[in-house]
Amino acid sequence: MCSPSDLTRLVARNDLYARRWKHKKKDIWLKEAPSSEEADIFRPIDIPAPELKRVQGRIAKLLIRIAPPDYLFSPVKGRSYVENAAHHRGARAFKLLDIANFFPSCKANRIAWFFGNIMQCSPDVVAIFVRLTTHQECLPQGAPCSPILAFFSNLSMWRAIEDEVWTANCNLSVYADDVTISGGTIPGVMIWRVKQIIHNHGFCIKPEKEISLIDAPADITGVIVRGEKTLLPNRQLKKLRDLRAERRNTKNPKLREMLDRQIHGRLSQRHQVEQ
Repeated sequence: MCSPSDLTRLVARNDLYARRWKHKKKDIWLKEAPSSEEADIFRPIDIPAPELKRVQGRIAKLLIRIAPPDYLFSPVKGRSYVENAAHHRGARAFKLLDIANFFPSCKANRIAWFFGNIMQCSPDVVAIFVRLTTHQECLPQGAPCSPILAFFSNLSMWRAIEDEVWTANCNLSVYADDVTISGGTIPGVMIWRVKQIIHNHGFCIKPEKEISLIDAPADITGVIVRGEKTLLPNRQLKKLRDLRAERRNTKNPKLREMLDRQIHGRLSQRHQVEQ
């Protein structure tokens, strides 16, 4: 719990975040900004102070209790990246969109709109929530409440997208900043309208992540959808084969034990995906 006096002190602080840079593919963190040559492979993360993180975690837990729409898979308790992909089994056509810089593009005025208009909070309470959940006028990458607020603060956008997709008799899923649309066919005019909705709400689509497929397997949040089946991608199967080969060739007991754990984890993942 956070008392009113603790809350007052918290919102008055100027040292609520520490900026770090995380490698996009490896568990490597930097305390200083990467060089211009490495900037593209590191993501800036604003880590909240422990006291603020506890409050943000409580906000996230309360907001996650709100019943989510069927098309939202992250951040939703009990729904996974596998279910997000399985949502599109049986489709012939797929359209994959990725919103660029999703959290930094969720501005403080949208957070204020959510708490004021949707949650019906008074202006003074809205101001406190905005202070607790935003940093430099946007949602910070490292805050535990940022994922759910990124959805709710753009509820009007998601509802408009849902209307367009369902009107076209297609299927929609949202996994954080990944938008997947599928169906027997996907009308080009509907996709154009969806992209316009996203643009009109202040976001951009990553052109390199925009994918259109028909009668071909689709890689949706790391799971292959092929007809009625969900499968592990070949890159994951190769990692499993490589681990097994390394396990056969090593005589080091500690290394074998570590490899056994990794193999078991990947077999569990395969069972989850391909059940």
